[in-house]
Amino acid sequence: MNVTITGIGIVCAHGTDAASVWERLNELNKNPAENYKKSGGETDFTVDLPASSLRRVNRYSKLALAGAVGALKDSGLALDEASAFRRGAVFTTGYGPIVSNISFAESIARGDPDSCSPTLFSGTVPNSGAGQVCMRLNLKGPGTVLIGGNVFVYSKLLLDTGRADVIFAGAVEEYSRDLWDSLGKNEVASDLSINEATVVMTLEPAGEKAAYCSLGNGTSAALRGFPPVKKIDPASMQAMQRALSQCAEKNREAGDVDVVFSSAGGSYFDEIEAQAISEALPRAFVVPGVKGFFGETLGCAFCLNVATAAMCIKNKVIPRSLTGGVLYDADFRNILVTGFDPAGNYNCLVLGRCG
Repeated sequence: MNVTITGIGIVCAHGTDAASVWERLNELNKNPAENYKKSGGETDFTVDLPASSLRRVNRYSKLALAGAVGALKDSGLALDEASAFRRGAVFTTGYGPIVSNISFAESIARGDPDSCSPTLFSGTVPNSGAGQVCMRLNLKGPGTVLIGGNVFVYSKLLLDTGRADVIFAGAVEEYSRDLWDSLGKNEVASDLSINEATVVMTLEPAGEKAAYCSLGNGTSAALRGFPPVKKIDPASMQAMQRALSQCAEKNREAGDVDVVFSSAGGSYFDEIEAQAISEALPRAFVVPGVKGFFGETLGCAFCLNVATAAMCIKNKVIPRSLTGGVLYDADFRNILVTGFDPAGNYNCLVLGRCG
């Protein structure tokens, strides 16, 4: 089945919808290294839902809702009861609702477990955000949360096998001062620029509706660690190279890979990945600047890479802010997107131009 991305919802330091983020991408025409966003705190955003429905919803879930509502609006889908069981949500996260978990743990540590808030407790599970999305958007089809991994492979499988007609796929990572401080103290990447974000994409079978791009096949490899926290053995380059080659081969019918959106973030890992890409896809144009724009967004990074590539395919241009100064407007059709996550996965996915 030909699956397409028909809507994108984003909340990040550069904007709270796909249009504003794309506009900002085109405003920044400096080198990627100069675009790095310093580690930030909480991002201001709103959720386009009645305030009464959000009264007891924690911020982590509100982030997920903001992305999903944005993707819904961008896709032009109408919600109705008749299609509820044919629509689902697949999310990923690196650290989940860590703010709620810390708050709940602190309330227990104060010595009176019976006084702990049931509302606070209900927000401590990783699937609380996806659960709120399913409840508020009336999604009664397949739904799950992955702690790392390639949400697009699973989402496409659900659509290809007829288990759903629409999947909201994405990621959410909430700012936590404790987490940010902890990651900043590690010796591997002590100058890590971390930002919170959420991004959700509406996935649907191809039809007459306008779409950003088509969703190809994906692969993953094990890095045996999260590169910003644990030094990855260069031997992992072979696993990455295999994943890249397999991903390109799985999408051979759509044509050669023209462009690769890499995971580059200004660390030692960039050189290892660059070598793997040059071995697997020596003729592809490499775009290294997505993290230079968004910063390190942990469990959101791969999905943000995918969303950015989708916007580039739709607009048939890759802004200078992502390439290092060159406006890339060649006739590219297929982009292979990479990304790693806190669970130690190296993910790959091919996106193609519709039609």
